[in-house]
Amino acid sequence: MSYIVLARKYRPQKFSEVYAQDHIVQILKNAIEYERIGQAYLFTGSRGVGKTSLARIFAKSLNCERGPSDNPCNVCTNCTEITSGISPDVIEIDGASNTSVDDIRDLQKELMYSTSRSKYKIYIIDEVHMLSKNAFNALLKTLEEPPKNVIFIFATTEPHKIIATIISRCQRFDFKRIPIEAIVANLKDLCSKEKIYVEEEALYIIAKKADGGMRDALSLLDQVISYGNDKISANQVRSVFGIIHADVYHKIMSAITSHNPAIMINMLNEILDKGTDIHEFINSFLDYLRNCLLIKIGLLPNDLNSSQIDIIKEMLVNVNQDELIYMMSYLIDSKNQIKMSHNASIIIEMIFVKLTKLSEMKSLNDILEKLSEGIVSVSNIPQVSNPIQSQIIHEQTKTVQEKFMNIATTNKPAFTNINEEILKQHWEGLMHKVTQEYAITASFLQNCTIKTIHDNHIYFNTNSSIGHKKLISHKHNLEELFSKHFSLRILIDFVLIEIEKPETIKNPTFQDIQKESPNLAKFIELTDSIIQS
Repeated sequence: MSYIVLARKYRPQKFSEVYAQDHIVQILKNAIEYERIGQAYLFTGSRGVGKTSLARIFAKSLNCERGPSDNPCNVCTNCTEITSGISPDVIEIDGASNTSVDDIRDLQKELMYSTSRSKYKIYIIDEVHMLSKNAFNALLKTLEEPPKNVIFIFATTEPHKIIATIISRCQRFDFKRIPIEAIVANLKDLCSKEKIYVEEEALYIIAKKADGGMRDALSLLDQVISYGNDKISANQVRSVFGIIHADVYHKIMSAITSHNPAIMINMLNEILDKGTDIHEFINSFLDYLRNCLLIKIGLLPNDLNSSQIDIIKEMLVNVNQDELIYMMSYLIDSKNQIKMSHNASIIIEMIFVKLTKLSEMKSLNDILEKLSEGIVSVSNIPQVSNPIQSQIIHEQTKTVQEKFMNIATTNKPAFTNINEEILKQHWEGLMHKVTQEYAITASFLQNCTIKTIHDNHIYFNTNSSIGHKKLISHKHNLEELFSKHFSLRILIDFVLIEIEKPETIKNPTFQDIQKESPNLAKFIELTDSIIQS
C-alpha cells in the first residue's frame, strides 16, 4: 500500500517541527549541547501531543553519526533506522503488551550487550503506566544505576498510575495540549503542501474536535479529505462528524431568551431526527454557553469569528452572567438523568423546555430567598403575569412560610433557667446523647455528682483524676450538646474532689490494733502471734 496517512507522513523529525512544546525542546537541546544527558526521562501528557515523536527526535540527536547534535541530519544510517523504527540501538517497547516481571528481566539481560554502532542504547517504553507493580519494582535498581550509555525514555498518558519511586528516578516533562491556533496553522501548511483547499472555518472545526492533539487533527483531516477530495467546506466537515451548525445553537438560545417552548421542541426534533448523538449535542451546547459567558464578561473566544460574536452579543442583551451560569450548571446536572433514562429524547425535551421558563423559575427562587430573610410574606407576594405560575408561587410561598414558622416555634427555648430538678428529669436523655458521641466520657460523667447550678452554669464533682482530665478535654463538646438539648447557653465545669485517706500508724501496738481492727486483735490472741516491728 503506497499511501501513507498524514499523521505518519508529517510526523515531526526535528526539534523545530515540534508544536507547542518549546519548554521541553529547549531543555533537551541544552542537555545535548552541554553534555548533561540524564539516565531516565518521563514524558507525560494527553494523546497526540508529541511524546513518542520527541523521544525519537531526542534519540536521533544523541545517536546521529554527525552528533550528538540538537539538529540531527536525518540522512545517516542511524537516523534513518530510528525514523523507520528498526534501529538495534533504539528499542521501542509497548508497555501495554510487556507488563510482566519476565519482560523486564529480558530487557535487563539485553542491557549487558553494548551498542552496535551508536553512542547510546536507548529504550523508549510507550504507555509505561501499564506495567505491573512487580515489573516496576524489578526495574528500580536498573533505572537508578543503568549500564554506561543506556538511556530510558518513558511515555505515558496517565502518570498518576506510575509508582513514586520510578518517577523520582526520572526527569519528568509534562507536555501541553496543543492550542487550536497552532493546530490550524499546521493544518494550513500541510494542506498547502498537499494542494488541497480547505475552508478556514473547517480547519477550526477539526482543530476544536481534536481536543489539543495534533495526531487526532491529522487523522480527522485525512477522513474529510477522503470525503471531499481536494476541496473541503465547513458544511462537509460538519456532515462527516455530525457537528451541529452554530446557527442552530443561535436559534436554541433565541428560543430560551424569548421564552418560546414550541420553537425549542421543533428545533430539538430536527436535531434528533438527523441522528445526532444526544450527549455530543449537550456537550456542544455547553461549549456554546461557555462562549456566551466569555463574551458577556468581555473576553473573545478564539474559535468564533467576528460575525458569530456579533450575533451572540446582540442575543445576550437581556441575559446576565448569572443566568448563563445557571443554564450551564443545570445542563451539567441533567446529563446524569439522560444517561440513566430509557427514553432520553423525552428527558432532553423537558430539560430544554424548562430552560425557556428560566425567568419564571428565577422569580420563584427570588421570592423564596426573600421569604427566608423575612422580606416577603404571603400577603405581599409580587404579582406574576402568568395566573398558573402566580398560584404556584402563592402556594409554595405559603408552605415555606409555614415551615419557617414551625422552625421558629420548634427552636423556642422551653426553659429560661435550669435547676437540679430539671437536670435530673432530662439526665437519661442527655446521657444517651453523650454516650452516642463520646462513650468513654459518658462513663465518667455518669459517676459525677451535681455540686451546684447557678445562672445555667453547672458544676459537677468527680473523685477520679483520670476522669477529670477526660471530662475537661470534652468540656466544650458537652456544653454544646447540653445547650442544644435545652435551647439555652449552658456552661459546664468539673471539680476534682480529693478523698481523705486514713493515716497509717507506724509500728502499731496491740492496743492500737484493738482500736483499729478488733477482729485482727482477737486472731492474734487465739493464735499467740507475735507483733514484729
